[in-house]
Amino acid sequence: MSIGVWKPAKDQVLDESSLRSLLGALPSDPLETIAELAASDFLAYRFMVTEDHTAWSVAEQLSGAQIEQLVRFFTLAEQSWSGWEAGKRSAVIPLVSRLKAQSAFDPALRRWIKKNTDNRYLPNGAAL
Repeated sequence: MSIGVWKPAKDQVLDESSLRSLLGALPSDPLETIAELAASDFLAYRFMVTEDHTAWSVAEQLSGAQIEQLVRFFTLAEQSWSGWEAGKRSAVIPLVSRLKAQSAFDPALRRWIKKNTDNRYLPNGAAL
């Protein structure tokens, strides 16, 4: 018996279209839990979890509310679903940076992230 290793397909690209597709698959209300979502329905988006932080510049086209929804989704997915662990490569870090650049990062969201994760790097990344 062997255990396979998941490797992202080469054709998966983090772009505005893929982000909008993910947002379309999520509820419109701010996520508080993903208990009603099935991890299997989101496998196509798992490559985003540890995408290079510079690739997240595509999020510039999204609204603050959309970015916050992605922050909530990736925070909860990492905490709840096996295979979504990201550590210091978490998508939450560049998304929070984008919110800060838009002056839309609310301290309440920071508290929510800390409450819903055990990833020590969230929300700001590794300390220098």
